[in-house]
Amino acid sequence: MHVRWTVVLLIVASLLLPLSPVRAAGPASSLVAVTGMWSPPNNFNPINTDSSYGLYAIRFMFDSLVVARLENNKLVFSPDLAERWSVSSDHQTFTFTLNPKAAWHDGKPVTADDVVYTVMTISDPKTETNRGADIAPIAGLDARGKRTAGGTIGIRAVNDRTVEVKTRVPVDPQMFLELFGYNVYILPKHVLADTPPDQFSKSPFFQRPMVGDGPYKFVQYQTDEYIELAANDAYHLGVPKVRRVFIRITPPASMVAQLQHGDLDVTAGFSIGEVPIEDWATVKAMPNVNAASFPAPGYQYMLFNFQKTYLQDKRVRQAMAEAIDRQLMVSQLLRGEGVIADGPIPPANPYFNKTVKPWPYDPAKAKDLLREAGWDGNRTLLLRVPVGNTIRERSADIIAENLAAVGIKTQIQKSDFPTLIAAAKKGDYDLMLIGWAGPTDPDVSSQYRTGGQYNFSFLSMPDMDKLLDAGTTASDPAKRKQIYDQFQVMFADQVPVLVLYYPNARTAISRRMENVLADPDGAYDFYPFRWTASGVR
Repeated sequence: MHVRWTVVLLIVASLLLPLSPVRAAGPASSLVAVTGMWSPPNNFNPINTDSSYGLYAIRFMFDSLVVARLENNKLVFSPDLAERWSVSSDHQTFTFTLNPKAAWHDGKPVTADDVVYTVMTISDPKTETNRGADIAPIAGLDARGKRTAGGTIGIRAVNDRTVEVKTRVPVDPQMFLELFGYNVYILPKHVLADTPPDQFSKSPFFQRPMVGDGPYKFVQYQTDEYIELAANDAYHLGVPKVRRVFIRITPPASMVAQLQHGDLDVTAGFSIGEVPIEDWATVKAMPNVNAASFPAPGYQYMLFNFQKTYLQDKRVRQAMAEAIDRQLMVSQLLRGEGVIADGPIPPANPYFNKTVKPWPYDPAKAKDLLREAGWDGNRTLLLRVPVGNTIRERSADIIAENLAAVGIKTQIQKSDFPTLIAAAKKGDYDLMLIGWAGPTDPDVSSQYRTGGQYNFSFLSMPDMDKLLDAGTTASDPAKRKQIYDQFQVMFADQVPVLVLYYPNARTAISRRMENVLADPDGAYDFYPFRWTASGVR
């Protein structure tokens, strides 16, 4: 899932020192970099990849209008496809001017029509997409980012290089620039225009995206082994110094050996490619590696399936919150590299409500709540767990043991991430462990609003919907803070999901690399020329 709550990390060493041979894929080269992530992508669809594994590769091949970095817990935006932009005084009209050098990998220019096409495709009721929440503030769209048949919406191409976007109400410019400007990757209209909306997600293009607009071009994907990318010499923000990139599917257990032997240059980042905690001390001592730990831009949590009537009583969910020893997870599994909290807005975020305290570990109180709720101790809950993140897998064992101690039986079922997501969408589970990496902006409608793209809990709480809607339509940050404070109080009481912990991110970067940046979503790339002066005027 896609995130943005951490400090940009800059690690400087030497880019042009000779590189070790790339043993898993591709020839040895002085300008080849290998990055490792735990699991394979499900597709390369910029508007519908349903995991951060797919998004990690997409971000090398496709660009958005702006890029972002965090400075003092605030996002700062820089030009990407848009060389500049302006915001009207009423905070309802955003005008983006495209870089005249921006081009698709086949040489066609990136135009305003591509931007309009992207929004129209996402907003089409027949298009399967998880980017609806990012465009939902645009005039004429509903909370899912969808338009009515034949309806007009607030976006138009003023000319080939200028796009005007209007929101239905005044919005916080920071929120809109992050959601629409940063999170929406632009699609090539000239390649995809003839694809029917109801067949869009099935297009073979998204298995082999040969026409992107980013700093790297797609070369090949060897299923479950590696993705190969080549530098785009016509990239509008400068020619990438790293000429070839291999994104290797790397099990956590093999990361240390690959780092030691120089076969891995960069671990992909938070939640998709981190150094296992048991190997952290070893990696920190490696002379050829820079190791960094910092508050991660996301959290691990347990879903409750609200389609199951026996999980709809909040006392049952509260009982699980008190039955599970989350501090044990932090102290033993994370070895102190994290904290616990009871909401989807992390402690480092300026919208975090400090008055909300985590549910205490209290098995006796949990038993009382279950008795009050009339819990059937003979029922066995299906707890689904994705493989790859070893700490998350081990946390499942703690959860099962803790729940058993208060009278809740569970059956753990493990699977790869694509299988897990398919089960989540079908509601084929009772409890599920998953991670989230989301925007810096506090809007979490995509997860917790009725019908949200990532609302895998099938949650629907009208009072929570009202607060989330109020938060997205308030343009004053102080007013938004009050709204999200109320939301966090409600969230802690209702326990719509159980936030287990906010981990620190642990990554390793070869000392032969320079200017390797952790983006606000905690993922790592190496094209620092994207950071330029702000395009706001």
